[in-house]
Amino acid sequence: MSNKMKLTDYVVDFLEKKGIHDFFGYQGTMIAHLVNSIEKNPDARSHSSYNEQGAAFAACGYAQAKDACGCAYATSGPGAANLLSGVADAYFDSLPVIFITGQLNTYEYSGIAGLRQQGFQEIDMVSMAKPVTKYAVQVRDPKNIVRELNLAWQIANTGRKGPVLIDLPMNVQRGEVEDPVYDMKFSEEEIEAAVYGKNDPENGAAFYRDAVAKADSSDAGEAAEYILTKMKEAKRPVFMIGHGADGETEKMLTDLARAHHIPVITSVLARSALGFRDPLNFGCIGGAYGHRYANMIANAKSDLLLCFGISLCTRQIGTKVHEFAKGAEIIRVDIDPYNLQREIHEGRKGEKCFCVSAEDVVRKLTKQQAQIGFYEEWLAICQKIRKELEQVDDATPQRYPNRMIAYLSDQLSDTEAVAVDVGQHMVWSYQSFHNQQGQKTLFSGGHGAMGYALPAAIGAYYATGKPVACICGDGAFQMNIQELQWVKRENIPVKMIVMNNEALGMIRHLQRDYFDCVYADTSDGSGFSSCDFFDVAQAYGISSKRIQGEDVEKYAGEFLEQDGPELLEIMLENGTYAYPKTCLGEPIHNQQPYIPKPIFDELMEL
Repeated sequence: MSNKMKLTDYVVDFLEKKGIHDFFGYQGTMIAHLVNSIEKNPDARSHSSYNEQGAAFAACGYAQAKDACGCAYATSGPGAANLLSGVADAYFDSLPVIFITGQLNTYEYSGIAGLRQQGFQEIDMVSMAKPVTKYAVQVRDPKNIVRELNLAWQIANTGRKGPVLIDLPMNVQRGEVEDPVYDMKFSEEEIEAAVYGKNDPENGAAFYRDAVAKADSSDAGEAAEYILTKMKEAKRPVFMIGHGADGETEKMLTDLARAHHIPVITSVLARSALGFRDPLNFGCIGGAYGHRYANMIANAKSDLLLCFGISLCTRQIGTKVHEFAKGAEIIRVDIDPYNLQREIHEGRKGEKCFCVSAEDVVRKLTKQQAQIGFYEEWLAICQKIRKELEQVDDATPQRYPNRMIAYLSDQLSDTEAVAVDVGQHMVWSYQSFHNQQGQKTLFSGGHGAMGYALPAAIGAYYATGKPVACICGDGAFQMNIQELQWVKRENIPVKMIVMNNEALGMIRHLQRDYFDCVYADTSDGSGFSSCDFFDVAQAYGISSKRIQGEDVEKYAGEFLEQDGPELLEIMLENGTYAYPKTCLGEPIHNQQPYIPKPIFDELMEL
């Protein structure tokens, strides 16, 4: 006897059984069946945003904070299109998110080739999403949903994780599923065909296998043995950790580092691997705005960089790629073979690439850690470099926003996650936010999407069930300011910090240096202006306060102690800057404002 259920009931039941209880989206005709199924499921909850982009970013924040899969939905046409920035964010930052879009009934399609639009609010969402998803499919027959949903889930959550999109015509949504299956498994070959054949069904998977073959090896045991051999020879090893080594892998790596006194440097996305003041934490690598000490240690002092799940893109190591860490051997472990085709050392001299899961390699290293030496003297040198260069930065007057962030981080120490938007405040935050061990800082990394932080913080709250915070600039906060109604409606305990310099500060800095101080569309009076955030928050019924930058330590702490959602607007001068900054053409360990020569020479001699 067959077991039948409504198709959208099956979709919600499937995702709920996989651990997704919170769904983010916006209601509409072509997605109404799915939303109704969420409402009927006692273990599922739908949370409505006020723009589908907010729902997509909330799902990203949820996935980041929980280290698990999230879900967002939208109706057809403009609703689905509004998801795309969040889809791209999940794709570039390797976040497993299931995106579900509604679509017009299959019987409304005319079959006329070249017809611009088949029906009202129709859009070819699959074609639009393919470049920024691991897998995108339209299900046109209810019989196919079991396979497609199981396949999409496995694709999103294995290998280099990322988003998938399932487009559901309305008549398919109200169809039936016979004999639902919740744990169908697919072979490696089937996954490769689906993921890499999305644009080239004939050769996509073959191109992928060819890319894997270009690595030195795809065997975890070989990678671990090679790393152990090189560590025996090294005097100054560094663990470089990226988002591709998250979760349990990140913990195993930091445990190894602690046991053997190995310095740790991270990407911005992985900066939560260690607490800010952890003696092993030597900051974020950054071609432009990374920590001075991270850049100096990695680029000029180490003799072995052990890179786990970190892309080493130009944003991290600078545009003069072949100049990076010329005195060090580089070993790269990455599941993505295309990332490994970035050649760091010219001709790959002193560089080895292993296309394999970082987790598999680190597990083998952990089992053989008796072969790893101890590096106390090297760690002490790194600690001296950090201390000296922090003093240099602390003496830079233009970095007063960093000091505000450091103070505010102490006031936000009881939050579970802090989402940071895009702009100068992002630089100030990843440089100076004193995250506690286990407290996550969330960023829109590769996509760099303004408007990310507020909805991402909302998603992080539903992932953790604990108070969260977001840090934004005035430009970024206005991108999704409508989600204040979501905060008020569900009484979300989020502390919102808006650093208001009444300008698009990062572009203004660029215009000062390269456009003769012509501040087009970045400053008040030249095509840009900010709203009154204090009044806007009050209008939404959210407690708010506006203070001047110099009064942060006087008033911010008491205000942020209150329960429930709050918005703190901090007024800055509009001529703010992000320092230290690497000047074009300079080595990344020699940033502006320049290190005093006696200190620089002393540290380079260590």
